[in-house]
Amino acid sequence: MGAAPAAKPAKASLSFYWIIDESSAQYRGRADAVLRDVRGRVIAHTTRKFRRALVLEGTGWLRDGRAVMYECKAGGEHRFRVAKEKCGFAVTGCALIPFRTAAVDPHFIKLGSKIYIPQLKGARLPDGTIHDGVFLATDRGHFRGRHVDLFVGAGARGARPFVQRGYGSRSHVTVVPLGSDGSRCGQ
Repeated sequence: MGAAPAAKPAKASLSFYWIIDESSAQYRGRADAVLRDVRGRVIAHTTRKFRRALVLEGTGWLRDGRAVMYECKAGGEHRFRVAKEKCGFAVTGCALIPFRTAAVDPHFIKLGSKIYIPQLKGARLPDGTIHDGVFLATDRGHFRGRHVDLFVGAGARGARPFVQRGYGSRSHVTVVPLGSDGSRCGQ
């Protein structure tokens, strides 16, 4: 049995995750890998490097514009699904929202909660708006304990607004649970 969800401010390590893009130069090459759905049907042919990165990051855009997500491992093979949401969705079924979605350990922060990270308040986002420091804990990270993984949209560069404030991956931040408004996706 895990620890109870945090009820007061707590220190946590910070990291970032993003959607990958098959059309990026780093994924060019021979389409020698297959992406299959859970039933074994072919979704797309791609490079091995893209497939490997897709398993790690969880969501990617294919060259044809479809968003695909890692689903599970079946019969010794990684399986995927096409997502209806532009950036895919979290384990809770909520859409991944750049600069808002946070992946957490549910033993640390209850899924569906809003959290406030004061160190990130004031970050200037790519669209020119200023971040209020509030995130939605609607995704589950592949880690345990006091850790917050923020979804920053397309590519690693999405983390720049927070890195420019001095908070990159492996930084430690204060996480203040704000509770839930009762809606599944916290919106």
